Amino acid sequence: MVISRFLPSAFRLVVPSLFLIFAACSSSGGAAPTATPAARATAPPAAATTGAPAPTATRPPSPPSPPSGAEIKVTVKDNTFPNEIRVKAGAKVTFVVTNESMEKHSVEFPDFKFYKEIEAGQTVRFDWTVPNEKGKWDMGCFLTEPGGVHEGMEGDLIIE
Repeated sequence: MVISRFLPSAFRLVVPSLFLIFAACSSSGGAAPTATPAARATAPPAAATTGAPAPTATRPPSPPSPPSGAEIKVTVKDNTFPNEIRVKAGAKVTFVVTNESMEKHSVEFPDFKFYKEIEAGQTVRFDWTVPNEKGKWDMGCFLTEPGGVHEGMEGDLIIE
C-alpha cells in the first residue's frame, strides 16, 4: 500500500487488522460471527430470561453461624450496631467488641440477662456459652444518655 508509508506506525498495524475483521464478518453470510474457543471460555454465560423480574435483596445474605470456640468480632460506635449476629445453640464463642466511639456503649442480650459495657476507644473480649434456645432475640446497646448516641443501636441475635 502506497498510502501506508504516510500513516503513523500504529495505524499501519490497525488498518490490516480491521480489514481482516471486516472480511471475516462479511464472509459469514450475515450470520452472527462465532466466538473463538478462548472467547467462549472467558465470556460469561447468557442469563436465562423467564419474563419475571429478578428478585432484589434488601440485605446481603448472612454468614453462617460460627462453630463452637470461634471469635465473633463486633464493632460499635455512635448509632451503629450490627444488624444481626448468628450463633449455634450451645456453642461456646468469644466476642471481641471494639468501641470506636467517644462514648461508652454496651452489648446486651436482654432475654438472656447478658450485659457488657465497653468504654470509649476500648476493645474487650468475653466468652459466652450460647443458650440452647433457638430463635430470634433482641440485642443492642440500650444505654440511654442525653444526646441520642445510642439510638438505633440494635439488631437481632439469631440462635440456630
